[in-house]
Amino acid sequence: LPIVEKIRIIAQKVYGAQDIELSPAAQSQVDRYTRQGFGNLPICMAKTHLSLSHQPERKGVPTGFILPISDVRASIGAGFIYPLVGTVSAEYSTQSFPFL
Repeated sequence: LPIVEKIRIIAQKVYGAQDIELSPAAQSQVDRYTRQGFGNLPICMAKTHLSLSHQPERKGVPTGFILPISDVRASIGAGFIYPLVGTVSAEYSTQSFPFL
């Protein structure tokens, strides 16, 4: 399956989304990874753990929402592609842990 279809299936079947919406940056990355031959890699969604949707305040089991994909990144060495959902950040911050 194409990368976008794998993301859509996860969004709909696991999270209860009606559909997904890729930002232009996310679509560009999907196209790039597909051209580079990484379209067969599995998907690991990066999103808030506070809700099945992209909105932490939506508790329970929300349905019918559009899941925004802000960016798509790859961890080629580990062997997966990870879409960033909503405003989640994949940047590691040491502010809370100054000893790191």
